[in-house]
Amino acid sequence: MRFGVLYNIDYHESVHGSASQYYGAILDQIVALEQLGYDSVWFGEHHYAKYSFGSPVAMVVAAAGRTSRIRLGTGVSLLPLHHPLRLAEEYAMADVLSGGRLEYGIGRGFLKSAYDLFGIDTEESNRRYREGAEVLLTAWRSAGRKFDTEGEFFAMRGAELFPPPIQQPHPPVYASGAATLDNYLWAARHGLNLATAFFLPRQDFVRDAIAQYRATLADHGFDPATREVLGVIQMYCAKTNEEAAHRGWEFTQNYLRFFSGLDSANPHQADAYGAYRHRGSGRSMGDMSYERFDQSNLSLIGDPERVIAKLHWIQDYYQPDGLLLEVAQGGVPPDMVTPICERFARHVMPLFR
Repeated sequence: MRFGVLYNIDYHESVHGSASQYYGAILDQIVALEQLGYDSVWFGEHHYAKYSFGSPVAMVVAAAGRTSRIRLGTGVSLLPLHHPLRLAEEYAMADVLSGGRLEYGIGRGFLKSAYDLFGIDTEESNRRYREGAEVLLTAWRSAGRKFDTEGEFFAMRGAELFPPPIQQPHPPVYASGAATLDNYLWAARHGLNLATAFFLPRQDFVRDAIAQYRATLADHGFDPATREVLGVIQMYCAKTNEEAAHRGWEFTQNYLRFFSGLDSANPHQADAYGAYRHRGSGRSMGDMSYERFDQSNLSLIGDPERVIAKLHWIQDYYQPDGLLLEVAQGGVPPDMVTPICERFARHVMPLFR
């Protein structure tokens, strides 16, 4: 299995300090993650509530300048909010400047507030996402040749991409799939890798959707062994289970409550926001007891032995190729992040390589 760290962070000035201190601490952590043997680090994109990063490509380039091996991803780049040619240019440059280390995660997001800020109708989000992905891939595959596109949202004549990405025909693309089966199948039909969510309470749905994704890859002429399935999950590898049940659960609750309250007007609740709510109730998963949450295997919280047991279950149940670990959420102090990741790297990762 591959192991990456996904930064989808809720910023708190009292915890993180100034913006300069905040980003500086993250970059220092990434240097440590590379030294600890992590395979990748990913940055989310959001434009609301000081959540995640407004410009993940800036973080990719900044991290590239501080590292030499670790791969750099987006979790996820919100295609519907931007022109795909601009994204193709920016992320091709990021691939070049990183020496060919980009892993490009794509999705449409779930916050209606972001669509309102950009003046884009949420009802168009899925069509914009899929058309934007096709335009972006066309640009990356153009190999310096001029190309044309004709679609509902994007029509270009004589477009030309520079620079081309180092990775050919393009950097690996990971399409997001959560609680909507069609997103898994669309990714498979286009031969894309899959990034999914192991924090969803509908665990049987996610497991079965992964199986259908792999079957659909084969049906469309793609070898499933050449495509990756990565799962996002929260991780807090503590010294003891007592620490995990108190501090680890406190930070997890903070994040779950923050996340579930981000966008109550979200029209896509079943896909993301609703994943953190009990079906048919107004309560979020952050209102669960630690014991119930711990038994569900919806996160990797515990001492190394407990985390190993949970990860064995995840490996057997979902059969993923790797994990994207969320580690710095809910107000975790920056100086705690690297020790948590070091404990996981020393005691857990070697058993799953």
